Amino acid sequence: MPTTLVAGVSGRTGAVVAQLLLDQKQKVRVLVHEAAKGERWKKRGAEVAVGSLDDAHAVAAAIRGADAAYLLVPAPLHTATGFFQRVQKFIDTYARTLDGGHLKQVVLLSSVGAQVKEGTGVVRALHLAEKALVGLKVPCTFLRACSFVENWGGMLQAAKGGQLPTFVPVDFKYPQVGTHDIGAAAASLLVEHPKAHRVVELAGPVDATPNDVAAALGKVLGNEVKAVSQPVAQMATALQQFGFSAEMAGLFQELTEGIVARRVVFEHPETVRRGKEPLETTLRGMVQKS
Repeated sequence: MPTTLVAGVSGRTGAVVAQLLLDQKQKVRVLVHEAAKGERWKKRGAEVAVGSLDDAHAVAAAIRGADAAYLLVPAPLHTATGFFQRVQKFIDTYARTLDGGHLKQVVLLSSVGAQVKEGTGVVRALHLAEKALVGLKVPCTFLRACSFVENWGGMLQAAKGGQLPTFVPVDFKYPQVGTHDIGAAAASLLVEHPKAHRVVELAGPVDATPNDVAAALGKVLGNEVKAVSQPVAQMATALQQFGFSAEMAGLFQELTEGIVARRVVFEHPETVRRGKEPLETTLRGMVQKS
């Protein structure tokens, strides 16, 4: 039976990918940074490989004998500095290792706007990753997901008090998707057999405004929630007050500016795939876990 390597199982999307494949009786190997984090996956029937995604020897060992792999560029710490230098280490590792095994396909978690060279903040990391991996022989599927619904998680406490702060205009509609839908899309793509590189763009069932998110949270929480927008030009300063490094605060402000300016958009809007999980369902799950 073919083996699929799944990275990121300690996070959101990778955990969904691995579990769905295991539920389908697929053979799964997970890559974890620490052996202890692999124990629960071993109990579920997965093989466990230990190593970092920026360690070429560990990645080469993990993909040995695998037919497909789900990979990502790990999300940065909000206190990070030297972000793009760090990203380049992951990209270099993939470029050095992915053509060296028996892989028939790689699914890389990318992002809406990854086709844009600059002015996209942290999304530029995925532009760089796609640019590097498109030179490989192994077919790569770039799964460009839009903004995660889970990004609202840091605002749940404020929402319980009746306000949903945002740096996006309250009536600005843009695509948002839950991480379960992302994992489900990746799992389905991993069992396909593409012959060439491809881009798959993914959004939630419907686009939503901050007002829509506030209304959905109000239903979940049982209290009125009002979206309150602040100027995006103030975002970096505000984030630094919450402990973000100046570098990361600036990159997230640039990303938000790109979303509002519709610079960070899908490259092929006519073929965007839609997830199934309603916004309110994702938010309810977040509240239950908070």
